[in-house]
Amino acid sequence: MTNKRDFTYHFLAVLFFLSFVLRAEAAEVPAAVQAVVNARIDVGHKLQLPVIDAGPALEGVYIYFLTNTSDEPGYTKDNRPYMLDAYLLFSDANHHWHNVFFDRYSKDDGIPEVATVFFANADHNPKDKEVVILVRTPLNHYDYGGEYFDGYIYKLTGSALKGAVFAGFQSDASAPFMDQCECDFRGGRSLRAKYKDVDSIRKYLAKKYPASSK
Repeated sequence: MTNKRDFTYHFLAVLFFLSFVLRAEAAEVPAAVQAVVNARIDVGHKLQLPVIDAGPALEGVYIYFLTNTSDEPGYTKDNRPYMLDAYLLFSDANHHWHNVFFDRYSKDDGIPEVATVFFANADHNPKDKEVVILVRTPLNHYDYGGEYFDGYIYKLTGSALKGAVFAGFQSDASAPFMDQCECDFRGGRSLRAKYKDVDSIRKYLAKKYPASSK
């Protein structure tokens, strides 16, 4: 009886802790933003945290991600990749919300996950910051296993209040961080991703785009 009571107490304590953590995470995003994002969730679109305040790149804009398992045109069940969709969310001067799809991360061999989102200078204008999204994809093949790391850099332009915001993919800035494989192969060969965390990407960008650049 005591063991059962102890288990119940422990279980309730875990639930309380998890609810506290979830509330703490949610508190960082305004309730209105949470409501709009939650309205986008359905059987084929599942929210993948985090929801990001993109204020350092453009005021009034949020970024969120949906795992997409819906029936997309051009795919069948046999050739459909795993897909993660990225959206901008913002409210204009008339308090109308705008959802803007801006990219899709797809892999044939694993489910893409958001490893981190941060802001850094990734061009020769040190006054503005760009959005850096690092996507991690776990792999489990017969011949090799590990993870893919893909870093995507975007410049946000436009105006939330005017109802027009755009995310421009910066292909040149992103190139060093794309298609990185942290993999171990059956034959003993291995590959290591050079840029798989915030610090390594920041250091590279700071060297390539120093603050003194005009």
